[in-house]
Amino acid sequence: MGRETGFRYGLLAVILLVGLNLRGSIAAVSPLLPDIRADLHMSSAAAGLLTSLPVLCFALGAPGAAWLGRRLGIYRALLLGCLVIALATVIRPYAGTWLLLGTTVLLGLAMTVGNVLMPVAIKRDFGSAAGRITGVSTASLSTGAALAAALTPALAVWLGWRHALAVWAVLGVVAAVALARPAAQGRRSLSGPTTPTAPRSRGTGTGLRTNPVAWAVTAFLGLQSVTYYAVTAWMPTLLRDTAGLSLADAGLAMSLFQVLGIPGTLLVPVLIHRGRDQRALGVTIGVAWLVMVLGLVVAPGLWPVWCVAGGIVQGMGISYAFTILVLRSADDHVAARLSAMMQLLGYIVGASGPFLVGLIQGATGSWTLAMIPVWLAAAGLVVSAMVAGRDRLVRV
Repeated sequence: MGRETGFRYGLLAVILLVGLNLRGSIAAVSPLLPDIRADLHMSSAAAGLLTSLPVLCFALGAPGAAWLGRRLGIYRALLLGCLVIALATVIRPYAGTWLLLGTTVLLGLAMTVGNVLMPVAIKRDFGSAAGRITGVSTASLSTGAALAAALTPALAVWLGWRHALAVWAVLGVVAAVALARPAAQGRRSLSGPTTPTAPRSRGTGTGLRTNPVAWAVTAFLGLQSVTYYAVTAWMPTLLRDTAGLSLADAGLAMSLFQVLGIPGTLLVPVLIHRGRDQRALGVTIGVAWLVMVLGLVVAPGLWPVWCVAGGIVQGMGISYAFTILVLRSADDHVAARLSAMMQLLGYIVGASGPFLVGLIQGATGSWTLAMIPVWLAAAGLVVSAMVAGRDRLVRV
């Protein structure tokens, strides 16, 4: 038992290191967007595309990531993904506009491998603790984003924006080294095939495409992604335009938003099993997003309040999305298929957020109009949570 526990802690450490790499390079860009746009003469729409592309890759690369996991094994696939993340992170800042976008695509595809396969590894290797471990592992995504958002502006002052972005390749190398052992061992499940344990849970044997719970889980991730990535991409610029913040203060606002995602993600494992199901928690997350985004536009001078509220709720939102994926899946095979489906379709929706906000703001000059897609997405979270939060297992 002691050796098995040691393996579990080792695997958890590996998964947390992988998670640090899955959002940081996206969050690092947003505080520096004005400088990147000035140096490369990028339009608002092109700048929005720079932050939308990784999210679009999360969608389009999801089936390929699931195939790679089956072909190589989960931990070998994660090792390959982390190596590519490190390589793309080093190359990306030193390219011109088109190569910058191309390496951003490569970075997004590599991150997708972790997005898709981490929940599958957790479902398979952590048994009845999978729900709690998912919440903890999701916190590592927020931690990586928070570190990048907090430190990149200071690094840019010292090193310039190109070197400040490239330095985050170190995290990819560290994760790849940690993955070497489980990848070499071809790590298999410690607990055997997983089975549903909640006696009240019911499910259907319909395929994913006809299962309303699977669609609701997918919709929740997509709409959460619209809100999170749109705010991550444009909040620093919005606050510089509407509240008169400096580059340093805008970076502080973004780092506050990202850092508070960490306790937000950790709240979900505590709250997820309170009550008969997870509907109330999901609805609360959607309503909180609505309030935060409205406040950001109506009263930008209160940005510390909105950054605190938004930081907590964005952490809760992503943690809820992936925890619901694990809880609604009958076993790890369903988790793999549902993970690919929700990320393929969910992130296609999510990728539209930064691009639409940039497009509307560039065309109208109005941040109020530009944030309408984000308000609609937040309202959609409330609706999707009413179905995704029901205590039903998805079976295929």
